[in-house]
Amino acid sequence: MADLLPSSATPQERAIASLDDRLDNLPVPFRDFWDPYQCPLPLLPYLALHYSVDQWNDHWPEHIKRQTIEDALYQHRIKGSRLAVENAIASFGTTANILEWWEKSPKGNPHTFSVTISAQDNERQLPVYELSEDKSIHTSEAIPVNTSRVYRIRFKVRALSATSENNEVVAGVACLNSNFGSALHRQAAINGGAEGRPKPENGWLVFEGEITGYGSTSDTFTETTQYIRPYFRVNRTGGNNKIQVAELECWDLFENRQLIENPHFEQGLKGWSTSLVGEDISDNAPGTITTAAFRPDADLQTDIIKAIEQAKPLRSHFDFTVGTIHPGTLHLRSDMHQVIMSRETWE
Repeated sequence: MADLLPSSATPQERAIASLDDRLDNLPVPFRDFWDPYQCPLPLLPYLALHYSVDQWNDHWPEHIKRQTIEDALYQHRIKGSRLAVENAIASFGTTANILEWWEKSPKGNPHTFSVTISAQDNERQLPVYELSEDKSIHTSEAIPVNTSRVYRIRFKVRALSATSENNEVVAGVACLNSNFGSALHRQAAINGGAEGRPKPENGWLVFEGEITGYGSTSDTFTETTQYIRPYFRVNRTGGNNKIQVAELECWDLFENRQLIENPHFEQGLKGWSTSLVGEDISDNAPGTITTAAFRPDADLQTDIIKAIEQAKPLRSHFDFTVGTIHPGTLHLRSDMHQVIMSRETWE
């Protein structure tokens, strides 16, 4: 392009022509963008949208994201069949017994089916973080925030022992200024008290809370907040009970995005630290990573029901049963109870 300019062209015109030449030589790998295994990782959600992927989670490992997109066309081909329902359930790592209406004795209503999941058979061993001393644990990464947005903190914890009364748990965020200093904690999810003293008989407890805007309360940021470090503290005020933490999540509700790199300790103690102030801090969290048995809880059961709804035939309905005894009513839907979890009509 620059060679076609007249001799009277100005330096600015020649510079623009030179830039145009460089732009023409930039590689634009269109084929790679449409290949689930060649597409750049940040662009995978858009490729998943193009292929109408039904189930997607930004926290999935990269290989699962790519395989999900690769399988999308096949899943759409079989959608509405029994195999589609089986694949939807299997994607959660669970097994189930599916009975169509004509397989029942006596026969059920036409165009219906039932799904029975055994909680015991689907028990999974998942990593948990175990501590037996008073410690505050923060994310190593300082996360930039827009304080006009809403962020949700979710903390899952249980006590294995209760020999000490000083076993309060807290969870929230540490607010940092632009220099990664002046930290002030805001306990958006739980701030101890009677509710925040887990006992072994309570089992797993889940605490959630949201934080947004400026203020002096636990659900607002400090006025100088530019970054946060999500954190939790166990055995506050010097306790020594054995506490296990299953997760600490921080969600940007505007983007529906998980902000913590290792919220479920699947990568051990990577990304966790007792340090707080500073841009770059090392991973130095104490304690140990062990495993605990988890059965399908209300959240997982809800996700499975949604997956079945997306895979099941139109104009049909189904029963969803969990073959275990729960201590109380499972509030998955307004009409769900302990044994028959859901009966829905799809019009």
